[in-house]
Amino acid sequence: MRFTARFLIIVSIVCIAFVFWLYQSVANRNASIVEIDDEEWNRIVEKRRKEVNESIGCRHILHAFGKKLKVEVLLIDPKVLEMIGKERCRELKAYKERMKVATNSRKDFSSINDRYFDPAYFESDETKDYLEFKFESEPKRIIPKQFETEKFGNLAVPRKPFRFRQFWERSRVVECLNMSMNRNETEPRKLNPKYATFELSRLRDVLVEYDMFPFISEGTLLGWYRECTLIPHTNDIDINIMTTEYNPKFMEDIADGKLGFKLNRRLGKLEDSLELTVSPKSGYKVFTDIFWMYRQPTSNGTDYNWIGSLCGDGEKVRFNFPLFAPFCSADLHGHLVWTTCDPRKIVEHEYGEKWNEDLPSDQYVWHKSVKNVERVGWYSMWQMRKIRFQDGYE
Repeated sequence: MRFTARFLIIVSIVCIAFVFWLYQSVANRNASIVEIDDEEWNRIVEKRRKEVNESIGCRHILHAFGKKLKVEVLLIDPKVLEMIGKERCRELKAYKERMKVATNSRKDFSSINDRYFDPAYFESDETKDYLEFKFESEPKRIIPKQFETEKFGNLAVPRKPFRFRQFWERSRVVECLNMSMNRNETEPRKLNPKYATFELSRLRDVLVEYDMFPFISEGTLLGWYRECTLIPHTNDIDINIMTTEYNPKFMEDIADGKLGFKLNRRLGKLEDSLELTVSPKSGYKVFTDIFWMYRQPTSNGTDYNWIGSLCGDGEKVRFNFPLFAPFCSADLHGHLVWTTCDPRKIVEHEYGEKWNEDLPSDQYVWHKSVKNVERVGWYSMWQMRKIRFQDGYE
């Protein structure tokens, strides 16, 4: 009888432990998913889904243009790509401007009919992950190599017109300063800048597949602009994505483990201060913080951007910025990164007039050391359970 009673007690304890483990697993899994409760944000997400869903239209007109070409060229004209993507074929047929195209062969320039086409030259360096376009009277531009085309005779047309337009819109190159810093260079770096930047480029390519276009921010922006590399004593990478680009499918896929990156942490919600931390499943181990950036309208028309974060006790903080847009491109160790076109304005606003002086990490407190932080409220402990997820974050 005693044996039976003890056995039942053990079974009961095991069952209770299993139920508790199952509850915790479900709760943790649910916390990794971003639920959108606000109807306005649902409309924003749906609007984005529709606008990115473009394919090549007006094919008969493209075939006609392809017949006018004796050599292969790439269509880079954003106006034409918009008409193709939105299938505004009558407008395209009546289009009188020369179509912007590009070739990677200078000897082919003379074979391109300049009555119909405005040619540019591009280079594809195997050591870099972008194409570089050069013009006689315009700044150079770079775009990722990550796109497919369809041939219409000798005219190669990007298969995803919307995505290519976003590449082109951000393609003007801005340069870093390559300043020499007064710091102890004998101390070991916390990150290998080339390996970490390679992983950043892999993450960029993943995000682009969901039509999200990340740009560097915080310490990563400061390091690139000031020193053309990562700050030696930084231990992670910071990027932003505009909230209007949010794609719920990305959150589902990374939470389900379908991507080459692991979701290590999630804080906040789409309507308020969403932040993720991810790391590669294989390769070089580096954490990347992804902040969703919001645009705040004001009554006087001076809109500003902000990102949010969360202290361990549930306090919400915001980091306010001048508008990051328009966006440009930059080179970071042979990889394309997107950035604000006016990096100095942003780093001066965040770090103050001494932004060009090194501040050791042991003297830096992320929610106190910058000039643009604002404390905006608290999450309750119950709310924290729903908006905070952590798995393997150090």
